[in-house]
Amino acid sequence: MVKIQIDLSEEEDKTVEIYKLVNNLKTKQEAIKQMINYFEAEVKPKNVKEKDYFSV
Repeated sequence: MVKIQIDLSEEEDKTVEIYKLVNNLKTKQEAIKQMINYFEAEVKPKNVKEKDYFSV
């Protein structure tokens, strides 16, 4: 489990609050957890050469 503390702008806070109300959620935390499921992330090494990274 990872805990994240974020500072939302007033507009971002309103967006999360509206999402929470529309989806009948109890907390903003639940809203944010559902919202992040709409994204896909890919992690790639930045400072490692591809041949070094993929060799065993």
